[in-house]
Amino acid sequence: MIRATAIALLCAFSITVPATAARAALADWDQGKVTALANDLVEAAQGLQGALRRQPPPTLGQPGRRAFWALRDEMQGIVAASRRLHAAVSSGAGQDETYPTYRRILRSARRAARETRRIQLGQPIPEKIEAIAGAIRALRPFFDEEAPL
Repeated sequence: MIRATAIALLCAFSITVPATAARAALADWDQGKVTALANDLVEAAQGLQGALRRQPPPTLGQPGRRAFWALRDEMQGIVAASRRLHAAVSSGAGQDETYPTYRRILRSARRAARETRRIQLGQPIPEKIEAIAGAIRALRPFFDEEAPL
């Protein structure tokens, strides 16, 4: 069960897609849709952050203690960046203005994925992680992610 949870977490946060020469074209910028998707990301991130706060931290001597706290720290960054992204697109900011924030969210999500591999997390954390990964995947067509991260 623990191994299955770890694999599910790894798959859920594995949101990177290698860039290829035959990349799909970016979706046309739809301010309303991007705003709604950014709101979904904020809600998913806040849900995971709350679930992590309710998760009992590993006790002294247990493996994964530092990774647990690093994951909680990364989630603070993801929540803050998600809120900034939502606020920016809500106020009319376009793709170019919001791309750096989107990239920051991706970098934090990748670091969080690395930390989840080092710890054992109980329910409902895997579902919350999948919600964030799904929200990021939904935003992906609106952003160009060619820069190496």
